[in-house]
Amino acid sequence: MSRRYNLIPGCIISCVLLASAARADDQSLWREYGLIHSTTSHIGKLSVTSYQMKDLTGALAVWEWLRSTNSRPCDLAPFCTRDSNRVVLWDDNYVVTFDGGIPTKSAVDSLLQTLPNKRDTALPAIFTFLPHQGLVPESARYVLGPDSLQTFAPELTPAKPGFNEGVEAQVAEYKIADDSTPLRLAIFYYPTPEMARLHSSTFKLVPNTHVKRSGLLLAVVFGRATDAQADTLLSRVEYEAKITWNETPPPSPIKPLYQLLVNIMYLSIILSALCLVAGLIYASMRIYRRRYGTLDQDEAMTTLHLTGD
Repeated sequence: MSRRYNLIPGCIISCVLLASAARADDQSLWREYGLIHSTTSHIGKLSVTSYQMKDLTGALAVWEWLRSTNSRPCDLAPFCTRDSNRVVLWDDNYVVTFDGGIPTKSAVDSLLQTLPNKRDTALPAIFTFLPHQGLVPESARYVLGPDSLQTFAPELTPAKPGFNEGVEAQVAEYKIADDSTPLRLAIFYYPTPEMARLHSSTFKLVPNTHVKRSGLLLAVVFGRATDAQADTLLSRVEYEAKITWNETPPPSPIKPLYQLLVNIMYLSIILSALCLVAGLIYASMRIYRRRYGTLDQDEAMTTLHLTGD
């Protein structure tokens, strides 16, 4: 049987959460991630659930949340993870789960092509800062607000990072050595450096935290970690911002100059052709008048018959 629920800002129209993907106490998290609706169908023995999110960012957050820590990347879609009996994939503003087995590539492609109201936008900038060295596979979780922070990093909730000011965060686990206990790292991306500076002082008041700030970025190692371990992990964070400039650049001065030269050449050719045609017409008229005797004496041209004698 297909189950469906819809969320709109401020109220819940219907909230029937699927037991295989979410519990009743996760309603606030779904709402924070921007769930629009969810539908369940079947392809053979497979149970297929699609989640339509408000935007790509929310879909990314849900995909990271629903995937299992034991899952591994798969080639059924560009963003896909699988374990023994479950596949979770993300496509634009949709997250789709397959339970009960592994679908075929053709079945996945057919399903993705039929999803309505797909919207594609740019990935959040915070992903350019997350270090890859030592990252525990499938441990990253995207944080969009206080509910997701409470779910994935409750130790940092006393710091009140400022989600109402437009901050976004990413939480992940890292290993410094192969046999070491995983360390927890949270990266907060603020709209302005001043906001990052002000909030860094509140994070330093939280017990068992190591904080480093650079520009818009605030990196926090929290939980049990020695100073040496925290410094090693914080040094791996990519603190340099990668800015995309969308303003249209001014036109190159070379192109108008090139066009001017081309236009001058065209005009010269046209004028030369007109002069040639006019000369031919005039010469033809004189030859005609001279042959048929209508050329006056005053108009006649004196010809010198010079020879070598």
